[in-house]
Amino acid sequence: MQIVVSGGGTIAPVDDVRVLTNVSTGRLAAAITEAFLARGDSVWHIHTPTAHVPLRRLARFDLETPSPATELKRLSALHQRWIESRDRLHLLPLQEGTVGEYARVLGDLLRSRPIDVAVLSMAASDYEPEPRPGKIDSEAEAMVIRCRRAPKVIRSVREISPKVFLVGFKLLSGVTQEELIGRAVEAGQANRADLTVANDLQTLREGRHTLHLVEPDGRFETLAPGDDLADRLVDRIADRAVRRRASGITET
Repeated sequence: MQIVVSGGGTIAPVDDVRVLTNVSTGRLAAAITEAFLARGDSVWHIHTPTAHVPLRRLARFDLETPSPATELKRLSALHQRWIESRDRLHLLPLQEGTVGEYARVLGDLLRSRPIDVAVLSMAASDYEPEPRPGKIDSEAEAMVIRCRRAPKVIRSVREISPKVFLVGFKLLSGVTQEELIGRAVEAGQANRADLTVANDLQTLREGRHTLHLVEPDGRFETLAPGDDLADRLVDRIADRAVRRRASGITET
């Protein structure tokens, strides 16, 4: 299959020096791409300037390792993974990292390639400041930033690529599971997504990252924490995408 994955947090300029962004690192998106590559798929990976990059994120020698030989063996195995998948991994780094650039790059890709699955985990800004030229005076006692609502990039996907299996993400923090699932259902319906992956920032920070795979009708499956979380997520997405294509359904 041909897959597009997006990850990282977008950047919204305040002035020529300052920006607003969010806490997303793109680590899960990188792991998702790695899992698709391991299945033999081709992946176009869109990422912001500071986000984790698939496979390359793992290519660092751990200077604190008690066994340098083991670390070298790990890196050798990683190099082999890179050799086997580099022709199927197409990196699309955003230069500015803005919502507008993300929308443009994603739209161009969907128009030019027969993408089967879009996994849009990029944390796109909901609001953007009205940027000011130059630099706002740093001696001021307070700074007031006016923001405008940013476009919802995922909501343009269905018009561009009606047949794509669309996966969106919903991140909240410190809410009940019931509220998280409910908000994911609302987002999935608004985005016309086939599946919405809901997660809570608190579980991630506490080392127990849990994912809820939410269908538009409210049904959901929970994936428990674990090192293979991205692999299990990709297995579920691929299975649903294949079943959707076999059913003949082309649009949600």
